[in-house]
Amino acid sequence: MISFIEPLYKSTDAIKFGWNRESGAISYNIYVGKVESPLTLLMSNISDVPSEQAIARGKVYYEVAIVDVRTALSLATTVNFSNTVFFFAITYVNSVGVESSLSDSTVVKVPPVGIISKPMKDDPTIRRHPFVFSDGLQRWVKQIGSSSGAMVVDTSDYYKTNITTEYTYDGTNLKTTLSYLSDATTGSPAKLTTYTYSGSQLIKMEITDTTATI
Repeated sequence: MISFIEPLYKSTDAIKFGWNRESGAISYNIYVGKVESPLTLLMSNISDVPSEQAIARGKVYYEVAIVDVRTALSLATTVNFSNTVFFFAITYVNSVGVESSLSDSTVVKVPPVGIISKPMKDDPTIRRHPFVFSDGLQRWVKQIGSSSGAMVVDTSDYYKTNITTEYTYDGTNLKTTLSYLSDATTGSPAKLTTYTYSGSQLIKMEITDTTATI
């Protein structure tokens, strides 16, 4: 099984999926689970017909409803796509009615917030621009980078990562800064910046990996 199910759009109640057509396939089956294994059959006999919709043009398209997932997995009505991790996979059925092995399928994780980005090796059409799924816009958006090579993600103050930075001084000069996520706990990853001076002039700045002490 070369093709894999790909989440294209997510809301609380539904996820729109698409996947590349499998050679020799007549139809497809979708499996779902709250863990990677075992998975439960969710939908069968999905026709091997390329979609004309812009979101999945040329791919097989199917929209999974949370009500069907709840029924298949016997889940409470409070469970939806925004508060639960789910795992999906597809199999195909050939012209003589033989289904491909589920163990040969790629299991795709769909987290409760956001959708896993599309690696270029999985979808060559994205070229050199990695995509991420925007929960706010509910669609795929291109990531962008700065001229220095850094990934630009904080385009709005509202979405900036919450960071705490601690400062130490050697006399009047800044000696170190220690930065970590504001909700971090002791031992969480952090960045330590050390400053070296010649007199009052800064001559060296070194950034290293460390851990936070809260």
